[in-house]
Amino acid sequence: MRARLAAALLAALLTVPLLGVTSASAAPRDLTGPELPGPTAVTAGDRATAALDRAQRLLTEKSSAAARRQAEKGADATLALRNLVRAYDDLSASDREAADRLLARPTDGGADPDGNGYTTTEATPRCGDVVCIHYVPTTSDAPNMTDTSPANGVPDSVEQALALAEGVNSTYTAAGYRRPDPDGSLGGSSGKVDIYLANLGDQGLYGYCTTDQGGDTYNRWAYCVIDDDFAEFPANTPLENLQVTLAHEYFHAVQFAYDTFEDGWVMEATATWAEEQLFDSVDDNRQYIQAGQVGRPYYPLDYYGDSAHYGNWVFFQYLTERWRGETGGMPTLVLDLWKRLSGRAGDPDDFSTQALQNVLAARGTSFTKTYGQFAEAMRQPAKALAEGKAAAYRPAAPADSATLSPRVRVAAGEIPVNHLTNLALRIKPSRKLGSADWRLKVQVDMPPKATAPVSRVVTHLKSGKTASTTLKFRKRGWSTTAGAFSARKVKYVELVIANASRRSNCWVSIDSPFACLGQPLDDGKVFGIRTTAFRR
Repeated sequence: MRARLAAALLAALLTVPLLGVTSASAAPRDLTGPELPGPTAVTAGDRATAALDRAQRLLTEKSSAAARRQAEKGADATLALRNLVRAYDDLSASDREAADRLLARPTDGGADPDGNGYTTTEATPRCGDVVCIHYVPTTSDAPNMTDTSPANGVPDSVEQALALAEGVNSTYTAAGYRRPDPDGSLGGSSGKVDIYLANLGDQGLYGYCTTDQGGDTYNRWAYCVIDDDFAEFPANTPLENLQVTLAHEYFHAVQFAYDTFEDGWVMEATATWAEEQLFDSVDDNRQYIQAGQVGRPYYPLDYYGDSAHYGNWVFFQYLTERWRGETGGMPTLVLDLWKRLSGRAGDPDDFSTQALQNVLAARGTSFTKTYGQFAEAMRQPAKALAEGKAAAYRPAAPADSATLSPRVRVAAGEIPVNHLTNLALRIKPSRKLGSADWRLKVQVDMPPKATAPVSRVVTHLKSGKTASTTLKFRKRGWSTTAGAFSARKVKYVELVIANASRRSNCWVSIDSPFACLGQPLDDGKVFGIRTTAFRR
């Protein structure tokens, strides 16, 4: 399958001859976006080898300073190692040995590009009630060894990491989340959550979590590795980097207690969302916003790749600002989501978009309706989100636009839209439409209802106010609405169209970047558009 994200819109700006004048049509803009990978026909062995190669590149190759500045926070390593665990049985004997080294804890000879970092005899744990921080006093993996407050033989940096990790755990458990599963005596800490400090910055990584638990169970214990000093990442202070890394990576450890093998996009999007809940003032996650549907609405919401999965934490921020119910100081909606995702025996074991539908249904709405509202809201993040005025929330440019006038009264076309994507078309009145009796008719011929089409018309007034209308689905013919279009009052009108389809042939390929490892069924659904300026 080729998941081509076509958004070549307003295929022609058609015009109506008036006063004996015939005008020409304008060429469409090329807004097709990138071609994204879909499931590929490869053998299980080739797939497993590819998973091993990716994990090796991330964990054993030093990166340039430029690559470090653009690092995707080690969470990418978390999913790369998760995928290696999933493919482990399909590796050759020699490749399993290489995988074992990558999946091993630092104290057991885990991945170390320097080759001289952790040794079992040097490693020291500092444990709290739930978490143990492991560190070494020498080599490039050693943290800052200053010991002043209090001078107790334990570096201040280790004490700080332990206090923060214990606090993160307490926040999550108070909010109702499971604590990470115990790992017995592994790590030498009697079932506590093991976090290892190591020099990951040279590889462009902030941190990662993985598992060394075997078997067929979906829920597994986790251990984590985080950078020893964050010296390679100057965008934030070392403390800020430590805070958001612990919030993000520990949330992955929590996720493993529900379903280690859940859809990648929802694992990363909710872990990045968790940073906002615990350390709101750091705002490190803003760097990804433009990669998600705020900046690239033509990438499917459920797409795992090209940092889109990080940027779509904003979708969960939008949901949890709309439904503000809390447990232990955190929004309950995402907790309810992970309860639906849980793969433990007897639990629902929904996949990502299925769980979202169920969580929203419990709140009296539907995914289709909510996704359409989200698409409209992200045209005005400053009004829709508490922090939406920040520059990082800059909305995507309209996919296309047209200016209507007494001589050019119609803009029309056919627009293909892929699953879980959306776009906006902007129609502006020329100054010659100044009379109060000018109106705009918007007509949309939507795809079949089963494909979950949404069309919303938003009028932006010069006063700064907006008015929104949802076009009702018609079994036959065009859905129509009309509203004011006087240039004296109207700045522009946007038609926001969305394909909210979650339908998919699930479990098609482990290589699928979409929900339920599936092949979406409703890509390229065509919306017919016609906008007409007329006088009442």
